[in-house]
Amino acid sequence: MKRALLLGVVLAFSALSPVAATTKVLVLPVPLTTLAPTINTNFSSGDEVSGLLTLPSAIYLIGTIETTSSPLVTSTPLGGSDGFITSLSTQGRRSWDLRIGTSGDDVATAGCVDALGNLWVTGASTIPASVAATSPALNRLTVWEVSATGALLNMFTKDLTDIDIPTSIVLKGTGFIVRGVSNKAGFPTFALTVNSLGAIGPVKNTVAKPLVTPPTLNASSAAYAWQTLISASPIKGVIGAPPHQSINYLLKNSLKDKVLKGAYSIVGAPLALQYQSGIGVVLLSQGSGSYFLTILHTK
Repeated sequence: MKRALLLGVVLAFSALSPVAATTKVLVLPVPLTTLAPTINTNFSSGDEVSGLLTLPSAIYLIGTIETTSSPLVTSTPLGGSDGFITSLSTQGRRSWDLRIGTSGDDVATAGCVDALGNLWVTGASTIPASVAATSPALNRLTVWEVSATGALLNMFTKDLTDIDIPTSIVLKGTGFIVRGVSNKAGFPTFALTVNSLGAIGPVKNTVAKPLVTPPTLNASSAAYAWQTLISASPIKGVIGAPPHQSINYLLKNSLKDKVLKGAYSIVGAPLALQYQSGIGVVLLSQGSGSYFLTILHTK
């Protein structure tokens, strides 16, 4: 009887207590921390990084290069412009690089990793003058299959009437879906399929407008949500930001209580943001005529 009475008193006190009803989590201001890039590509004009892929054991950069050499691409040139893949360690050190293409002009614009760990990279190539009915142009859609160690396994092509440049390739079942932009009048985008044997399906042109890179990029780990943001105005909860200056931010928010836990100033405009278990946050940005890769090892 006394135990029941005591329990009733405790419950009544809890219900009436203003302290219990108004307790809030103390949120502390977050200082702005500058993140130095892990890698500066030092590319020249005409060189471009167009894709970022991550695995627990590697980071891959995909793009097009016109120069004969670079700190990230040391392999022998193949033609006018070459597609390339550069494999980096989890610390950002170059493991290997591969130029992909022909003796003509080639561009590599997107990639993905299949269930075996092989890279599937897509882009476009010029049709040789001996084959093309018109002057050389990027009318040959191309897909390259590359091993995780940098060996070219296969190259698949499909000659097209229009210039269709892929912007993405994603794994779909046992095959892939390629999407991109087209110069076909009235049909600015396209899509097609590629099966696991490399057979490229017919082009399906669409009237949808090409996707534009969003002003913010998002990625999530087990405990945090990461977001890029470009702002010239103060951000609530961040201290130490220079006034009246546009800053490229990387923000870290707790998934549990949505509280800001970290604020970082990054170099360059954000292009791609990924969280990869085993590595952390991987950010690709561009500015001052170069590309920057920033790796933030975190949980």
